[in-house]
Order: sequence, then C-alpha cells, then structure tokens
Amino acid sequence: MDLRDRLLVRKLAVVLVIKLAVLTGLWWGFVRDQRVPVDTDSAATQMLGSRPAPTTHQE
Repeated sequence: MDLRDRLLVRKLAVVLVIKLAVLTGLWWGFVRDQRVPVDTDSAATQMLGSRPAPTTHQE
C-alpha cells in the first residue's frame, strides 16, 4: 500500500469510530431505559392472526 491508501484507511477508521461513538451516545441517552412489555397472547395474536387454543399440561 502506498501513502494515499494508508491515509484513506486511517480516515475511514476515524469516521467509523466517530459514527460508532455517536450511535452509542444516542442509544445511551434515548433508548437504554425504554422497555416494551410483551405478553404471549398478544404476540401470538399479532403473528398468527388469531388466539391460540389453550394448552393443558397432563402429567
């Protein structure tokens, strides 16, 4: 690799590190504490279009 290639690789690495730091900061500031409660019946209804039949456990 010549000097121009090394400078390009260095600049790209710096840009990627900066983007990663910005994305991490945004996640840390806005998304980290957000929670989405998921209940199995509503998830099944959303995915299957109808409620699943109740299951019984026999021993």
